[in-house]
Amino acid sequence: MIGRESQVERLSALLEAAREGHGSSALVYGEAGIGKSSLVSAVVDTASASGFQVLSCHGVRGTGAVGYEGLHELLLPLLDRVDALSPRQRTALDVAFGAAGEPADRLVTGLAAFGLLEEAAAHGPLVVLVEDLHWLDVSTADIVTFLAARMSVMPALLLATSRADRIYPDRSPRFRHQVPLAPLGREDSLRLLARHAPALTEPQRQRLVERAMGNPLALTEWSASPSLLDGAPSTERGRVPMGKRLEDSFLAEVALLPPATRRALLVAAAGQDSSSHEVLTAARGLGLEQSDFAPAEKFGLITLSGGSFRFRHPLVGSAVYDNADSDLRSRVHIELAAVVVDPARAVQHRAAAVTGWNENVAAELERLAVATGRRGARTEAAAAWRRAVTLTPVPRERARRTVMAAEAARQAGATAEAVALLAEARPPAEDEASVMQLARTEWMLASTSTTLPDRGGDELVALSRALSDPDDRVEVLTWAAVRGYTRQDLSAEVTAVVTEELRRPGLAGTDRRRLLRSIALALVGSADRLPSVEEALSVLRPQVRETDATLMNCLAFAFEDAHDLEAAERVWSAEVELFHRSARTSDETVALAGRGTVRLNAQAVAAGLADCEQALRLSGDLGLSVVGAICAASIALARAWRGEDALAATALATSAELSGPAPFARVAAIASWASAELAANEGRPEDTVAHLLRSVEHPPIGLWAGGGLADAAVRAGRPEAVDGWLGMATAALASSGSDRLAMLVERTRALLSPDGGARDHFERAIAHGERTSAVLDLARTRLFFGEWLRRERHIMEARDHLAAALRVFESHHMTPLARRAARELGAAGSVRPARSPHAVAADAVLTAQELHVARLAAEGYSNKQIADQLYLSHRTVGAHLYSAYAKLQINRRAQLPAALAGTSD
Repeated sequence: MIGRESQVERLSALLEAAREGHGSSALVYGEAGIGKSSLVSAVVDTASASGFQVLSCHGVRGTGAVGYEGLHELLLPLLDRVDALSPRQRTALDVAFGAAGEPADRLVTGLAAFGLLEEAAAHGPLVVLVEDLHWLDVSTADIVTFLAARMSVMPALLLATSRADRIYPDRSPRFRHQVPLAPLGREDSLRLLARHAPALTEPQRQRLVERAMGNPLALTEWSASPSLLDGAPSTERGRVPMGKRLEDSFLAEVALLPPATRRALLVAAAGQDSSSHEVLTAARGLGLEQSDFAPAEKFGLITLSGGSFRFRHPLVGSAVYDNADSDLRSRVHIELAAVVVDPARAVQHRAAAVTGWNENVAAELERLAVATGRRGARTEAAAAWRRAVTLTPVPRERARRTVMAAEAARQAGATAEAVALLAEARPPAEDEASVMQLARTEWMLASTSTTLPDRGGDELVALSRALSDPDDRVEVLTWAAVRGYTRQDLSAEVTAVVTEELRRPGLAGTDRRRLLRSIALALVGSADRLPSVEEALSVLRPQVRETDATLMNCLAFAFEDAHDLEAAERVWSAEVELFHRSARTSDETVALAGRGTVRLNAQAVAAGLADCEQALRLSGDLGLSVVGAICAASIALARAWRGEDALAATALATSAELSGPAPFARVAAIASWASAELAANEGRPEDTVAHLLRSVEHPPIGLWAGGGLADAAVRAGRPEAVDGWLGMATAALASSGSDRLAMLVERTRALLSPDGGARDHFERAIAHGERTSAVLDLARTRLFFGEWLRRERHIMEARDHLAAALRVFESHHMTPLARRAARELGAAGSVRPARSPHAVAADAVLTAQELHVARLAAEGYSNKQIADQLYLSHRTVGAHLYSAYAKLQINRRAQLPAALAGTSD
């Protein structure tokens, strides 16, 4: 470890911290030959000798056809403990490793791997070694980075190595520690040569140090090459990458071998994921014998170990393979395809052997893509589809497979790749099935990202007219309505065209089409009646298609737009249950975000906050930026209501970061509402008014946010600012008859009325509010009425309303409003009501996730069931419960129902 003393010390410190229970992850990266494997091997040897269990896997260039091969290698020693996992996580791992069943999202598979590591770490400290992360199958690499961000909760160190080349994904941000390896300095290079090649003369050492540029592999490999020890340094020194220069030096060694041995090495290089038996059998198909490998073994270029051939360094294999002619490579792959046992690898070899078009192999790759997707390895499925496209001779089939490649890439989270494939597929796609699949993929991508170009409402109308299937036509028109609703950018002309198309005779011949048409018409502002929640769900539940998640979201939006928040919540809750049961985690996350937003609008603050925090956590793991943005904005709103201004500001910053430069109108409206509440907390009424007016620009959110506009506008001396909202709310009230909306309208009129005319409006507002579940809006109304009564010298009456408002604000932890009510109550000459001295307010002392876990435990769910419900490991659930017990001052599960009895929502 010459020249790596500081890195060894740093990694050794992480090992000791892991032994003490403070786990972590570290990525060692640098150029080829820089000493990554030597460094981690030294650290792992030390760990193993001191009692750490070591689990490992390694990436191999050119492998990863079906996904999760590396994960299977890593977890194989732990699979006898798989029964410790929750049922959903156990099933996800089984399916990933080839069992029949529904594929899970990568998140669930990652949680299963995390749970197994937790089980192993519970019996002693653990080192997880991942060598050559850059060559690991992508599905496993994604799991590794998922684990890297979560190792702190167990006595374990995840240690990975990777090349720093730009052609490989940069996974370093997910690791807690990054350990770059730079070239050795001149003195360290000379020390290494003195130890490794003591027979060299001083001039030879100096010349070699100059050529090797501090690369340890170059120093050791080239020290035995006379041609590199003498003469002036090459002019290529600064222009050719070190990896290429090392490969060339290995090729010089290979060139000294007999021709048969060179061909044998190519078989081993092409079959690095194959057993030695498979490599030898393929070699015999090329007229070679096992003895032809012997000269390479004597040279030390290759060894037979553990049932497979291993090259001295990966650069040897890549040099041999990359420098062989294409005809010989093709013949090698044909022989390997004939002998490898695994069908997926056989297909990959056949594909590698093909030049030009080959429909038979393309069809095999299509079957491989479908099978791989069923295991949840969607990145590898997308790769198989893409390769199939390049071999497909018929343009119509090529377009269809390109569309399927785009959909697989979308499911894998490879958004940019999916967009590029869609652009490639759009012009040649002709058959209606491919056109619709392309449109669906495009629509689903645009529904979860703010950065993608998507079709405008007029383009969707044109697409619907070109389709012959009425089901598809109605679905596309519904997308147009949804797009206009969420972005608030549908022109009056396009809205009219969408409405006209939806009302065409014969378009609503089935229950499904009638439902979609009613949803779409509701979203474009038609007065058509929406079906009941039960009726709508009975149509959608039997067969939930890929795009039905979006359509169910539309149903919830339609109910919300009709001011029926209770019905909207029931739809979102049905989605959460349905998609959780069918292992569609991304769709479940969207539904959680939708339900959380509606719950906050309906003033079920604790429940809404729990939904939004869970959805925000999941959206980060699933790459759903729009979902994360709306959750963060909603969290900011709830935190601002509670007076947790610093947390609210942080959440707003997160929402802005996730939204990008062009946030969805819904996200911007909620963020403006949260900003208004923060401004109100800080006593800035002018800013409060400005933020609320921006929120009002999006009516589905602004209708409720604007209920607070009059109070801020009067304080700012701008009562005229309320006129727009009041007109919008009055019109909405006329069509909905909502008691809550009536309360907000009457309250606004009271605040804007001359002193003598306010009472009637306040009293009517309270009468409406008492018929709703909007306890916080009712408490605000009582607060404003109490303030007015105190100013009008009706002190006793004021005290009753202020005290009632204060009780509600305190029970819901609405600290800013509670302070305001308490000040008013004091000004009215009343003593603040005493709180119960013995009760601990669970929703005040527990985090949202702890409260969620505790509530499920109180309902009788086991730790494993809670883990499946909330996408946590069962040990993490146990840790949350342990923390909750301490905060609630209880010591067993049976006490939870009583401890949670006083929580709001």
